Amino acid sequence: MKATPIMSRRYLITLSLLWTAGFIGAAVYSQQQGIPASVAAWAALAVLLEVSFYVSLAFDEMRVRWGLGALIALAPAPYLIYSAPAGVFRVESMVAIWVGAAVVCGWFRWFGRRRATDLLFLLLMAAPLVLKGFALVYDRPLPNLRLEFLGQLLWIRLGVLAVLQQRPERGIHFGFWPTGAEWRTGLIYGVAGAAAALPAAWAVGFIQAGVWKGALVTAGVAAGTFLGILWVVALSEEFFFRGLLQQWVEQLTGRAWVALGVTSVAFGAAHLGFRGFPNWEFAGLATAMGAVYGLAFRAGGGIRAAMVAHAVVVTVWRVGFR
Repeated sequence: MKATPIMSRRYLITLSLLWTAGFIGAAVYSQQQGIPASVAAWAALAVLLEVSFYVSLAFDEMRVRWGLGALIALAPAPYLIYSAPAGVFRVESMVAIWVGAAVVCGWFRWFGRRRATDLLFLLLMAAPLVLKGFALVYDRPLPNLRLEFLGQLLWIRLGVLAVLQQRPERGIHFGFWPTGAEWRTGLIYGVAGAAAALPAAWAVGFIQAGVWKGALVTAGVAAGTFLGILWVVALSEEFFFRGLLQQWVEQLTGRAWVALGVTSVAFGAAHLGFRGFPNWEFAGLATAMGAVYGLAFRAGGGIRAAMVAHAVVVTVWRVGFR
């Protein structure tokens, strides 16, 4: 009987490309920022390990192989890899990572499928992201080397796997790459959302015109920004807000428009801390965009259309404005 390989071929190919590009990028970045090679090497290894774990979410055959024990045991591995050599390791940080991982991974095993605990799970997932708690756990080896995003990637991965493995919800349609129909729907809603939101943001002074850097540079930055937003920010926010909260509120109330409104307001509230709390202007814009993403979710039949719309709006904002 042929043994099943630990990693699928397409996942291995993805990792080989990821690690090659990652180390090249780390070398360039460390030289630009004046980061010592010894610190940069361990930091790059930690980042690439966590990103490799995160990318496993894109492959069905890899997602199902994550067991509870492995998820919890490996949770602090990236932290240990960079913090110990850099001299910033703290036992309390490692314990916090382990405890957080255990709570997320075990939530539905302990509390089952009840609506109250479902909503509490969403609060649990939102709390460290909204309160920026990962900066307290993932200490910087250097002032100009921020690595708290490792905790954000870990948290997203654990939450997504907890839901997909233990609390699956029809209608999410999880995935990294949208179908043709989802691309079309997402682009339509994304362009419409950007066209509506950016003039309003300009009027209140929230954004200003960016500096033109040439067609090739701008295109490269736009492509990188779009994919980064699509696969991290948009994927996570659309998964938890539209894929879970919006559907759960609709199931509770029986009214799609109530669910859309509640979820949009919650989405806006989660952005109150952007660039200083309370940022009412940005929260208002986020609420409006939350409605756009919610409509894209309904029109596209899942989170991937909403992810595209979300990524379009954020890319236009970040690349064209400041």
